[in-house]
Amino acid sequence: MKTLQLSSIILLAALSALTGYQKTDKALETSLETQSPSVMKKLFNIDVDKAFYITFPDHKNQIQLTEFTKLSTSKNEKPYVKGVLSNNEHYAAWLDYTNITALNISNDKNIFKFVAPYTLTNTNPDTDKKSSLDSPDLPSSALYLGAFELDYHTNNINQYGQQLLGKYSTLTAIDYDGQKTVDVTIRQYPTHADQDKEINSSAHRLTFDVDEELSLVDDAIVE
Repeated sequence: MKTLQLSSIILLAALSALTGYQKTDKALETSLETQSPSVMKKLFNIDVDKAFYITFPDHKNQIQLTEFTKLSTSKNEKPYVKGVLSNNEHYAAWLDYTNITALNISNDKNIFKFVAPYTLTNTNPDTDKKSSLDSPDLPSSALYLGAFELDYHTNNINQYGQQLLGKYSTLTAIDYDGQKTVDVTIRQYPTHADQDKEINSSAHRLTFDVDEELSLVDDAIVE
């Protein structure tokens, strides 16, 4: 697996969130003019006023990533960078930045392509069925794989692909063959309650072609 080296990433804060206990680093908040340049600086060493957005499944709304966060479970503590949908605070994106995976598919040295897993969460799935969003039925937790490209000329990040990995799912592994295939292994649960208790799960291996776009090739149950 060829994974983007993130040794320069420092966990900046741990914030109160949906599934774990978190704390806020107030000193950091007062030391930065805005949060989005901090995200670009820590992830890509780009000190510019640019933002990193996750595209919502309706392909219209975007969530800006703004906060470095840790989520704690009974087994471990995992870092994310998080953002909340500006016009509906029930929806949030949690990018698993430790699993950002670089792709060797760009012919332009100024274009850096990568895939990254992220979770979209909805804290109020039942009442949001009447939402104005085109995809109001997003479950309380859904794991996605996104395809992105960073243009070093403009320092803009464009998301050009998105695939649902599974509802109520957690990432187990992500592997890249160095050419055009990415394998993602997840553990999927029937309900959110099962996911919280880590019971009644099945393991899936999803294979994607990343040569030109993000295309699902195979979805196999491996356990």
